[in-house]
Amino acid sequence: MRALVVKEPGPPESLRLTETATPSPGPGELTIDVAYAGVGFVDTLFRSGAFDLPTPFTPGIEVTGHVREIGPGVTGFEPGQPVGALLNDFGRGMRAGGYAEVAVAHATMTTRLPGDADLARMAAVLINGVTAWLALHDLARLQVGDDVLVLGASGGLGGITGRLAAIHPAGRVIGSSRRPSDAPTWTHLVTDLDTVPDLTGGRGVDIVIDPVGGDLRTRAYDLLAPFGRLVVVGNASGQDRPVSADSAWLNTRQILGFSLGGVAHLIPDRVGTALSAIVDLVHRGVLREPAPSVVPLDQATEVHQALETRTAPAKTVLAIR
Repeated sequence: MRALVVKEPGPPESLRLTETATPSPGPGELTIDVAYAGVGFVDTLFRSGAFDLPTPFTPGIEVTGHVREIGPGVTGFEPGQPVGALLNDFGRGMRAGGYAEVAVAHATMTTRLPGDADLARMAAVLINGVTAWLALHDLARLQVGDDVLVLGASGGLGGITGRLAAIHPAGRVIGSSRRPSDAPTWTHLVTDLDTVPDLTGGRGVDIVIDPVGGDLRTRAYDLLAPFGRLVVVGNASGQDRPVSADSAWLNTRQILGFSLGGVAHLIPDRVGTALSAIVDLVHRGVLREPAPSVVPLDQATEVHQALETRTAPAKTVLAIR
């Protein structure tokens, strides 16, 4: 089969289209004939060596396609069935592998798709949708009327987080971004966090969802209302800034972290619930996600370059077949 392989970590040109052996499923796994693979900023970190993953390595942590083979102990799936899957259950050992004609997924990280589902659109929402769902519902415990601040609003994760919060419904959904974004998602879209107190009458926000990190994280933390929750879901800035535990105590605030890849194998029921919910909301048109940019597999290098220079669209998927 064809796959994009990183033999040595490095720049986008490290992605090499290669003929590799077609994998077979192990216990609890299935293989998927991949139609589309989502591309995200985290893939650039895998490729560049930020996480020190063993090589050779094939990026790609979300795919859609059709079941190819079923491994021992797997029930509820059959060959030819359309499915979507997450490939970032790294707690089970190595995974990923989405930039390939055939991918291996664990059954608990796989969901059935409706027969008429748009596979490209579904591939674009899986990882961001599940992350946003679990961050809002399981960690931040979003309540109707809560005011939510989303950092990185123009990105794929930020955008879907805002749209999920809006349909919950939250109170105010405030997006923070230096780039244009889909304004209908947001009650307010700001480029300067100093404007947030005025938007909330000086009270602050109940929830901050942060995939950005750096100074923006510490500034957003200071905007939390009493009992407010900061949920850290990434660090696109690459800059970690300390937050005082005494400040959390004295201001009655909470700091929460969520990395799906590290805990997915420990929370299969939560992952399954989130996957099913996102697929259902998108398929019914309740969660109105913009159509992704679709490019051929052999143009992944250009997509990685655009992601690293912050010029990529909110979401791109690779057409594998």
